[in-house]
Amino acid sequence: MSVTTVRLQDDTMAWAKEYADFKGMSVTGLIADLIEEARQDDEDYADAMKVINSENREYVSAEEIKAKLGL
Repeated sequence: MSVTTVRLQDDTMAWAKEYADFKGMSVTGLIADLIEEARQDDEDYADAMKVINSENREYVSAEEIKAKLGL
């Protein structure tokens, strides 16, 4: 596991401490969770772009979706 240092503005650090306390976690845990969430978001975006750019993609109209959901 790697260790890193992050420099934050005082007001940002105060917010991070308050938010981490609210969530019942450490600031270190909060930062690690936020980085992991950003990584997952990036991977999800990359997966979505593969589908969008695929030649074999399937289009479904809003009406078809509503019908399948019984709306």
